[in-house]
Amino acid sequence: MAGGRMIHPALYSAYKSLVHRHWLRVVFFVLMFSLFVSCQIVWATAMRGNVYQASSKKYSAKQWIKNGEAKYKRAKFERAVKAFNKSIACYPHYFEAWDGLGNALYCLGKYDMAVQAYDKSLGINPDNSATLVNKGIVLYKKGDSEEALKLYDAALKLDTKLAAAWYNKGVVLIALGRNKEALQAFEKAIEVNPKEDLAWHGKGYILILSEKYDDALQLFSKAVQVDSKRGWAWNNMGITLDKLNMYNEAVKAFDKAIEINPKSARAWHNKANALYNLGKYEESMKIYNKAYELDPRLYAGKN
Repeated sequence: MAGGRMIHPALYSAYKSLVHRHWLRVVFFVLMFSLFVSCQIVWATAMRGNVYQASSKKYSAKQWIKNGEAKYKRAKFERAVKAFNKSIACYPHYFEAWDGLGNALYCLGKYDMAVQAYDKSLGINPDNSATLVNKGIVLYKKGDSEEALKLYDAALKLDTKLAAAWYNKGVVLIALGRNKEALQAFEKAIEVNPKEDLAWHGKGYILILSEKYDDALQLFSKAVQVDSKRGWAWNNMGITLDKLNMYNEAVKAFDKAIEINPKSARAWHNKANALYNLGKYEESMKIYNKAYELDPRLYAGKN
């Protein structure tokens, strides 16, 4: 909203009701956003020196792999792609080069090419559970939930304690409408790794969806006790408190979420909802404007 213009009063209730009706969808989008945008790909087993024979081409390939991984960690994905491709050009039989290439291509949104790279890496090492998970993430992003689920199950057969596989399986099960199984998957991820933020987020979403607001509130309270910087937990706690008609407490929770991430349009919007429910219409109007400035799509129904 350029120039700080206010939302026209005639549109005020329309904006509020549009996203208020889709608050579950908003929570689920955050869940998906965490999965796809962060590029927190599961990395495969690190290279072992004794795997590499002494030769100039293999040595060069190994060095390019290290270069690619360094670029990837610094979020320089295009440069990482170039480095991994140079490694493959030197010696095309290193699993790590193809796997790293797949990770970098995924983060650039080149999903078809990422799948091809993962297929190459799995051709070299078909039993790498991390790569199976990563390929599943890409397939899910492409809309192939069933195939993604098969890959997660294959990864879990190899390693039942891979928290990332359990979490991503839960996300796919939600998309398939199998919420009870999704809850079990998230609980398994938490059991394997109690600090797995996204699994806590997923479980909370299922509890909210099931209208188990008291249980959801306990979960989010526990999450912020484990780590008070979990902005998603404060935001979802606020949503839960709002559903329980505890609007003042909800505002405080949203304020915490905003303190952690001032650019979270959803946290600002949710705070505006709670203020509206408290009858603070003028104040809520200002907050809706702030949310709109941060992300106009929130009110265009695109998210």
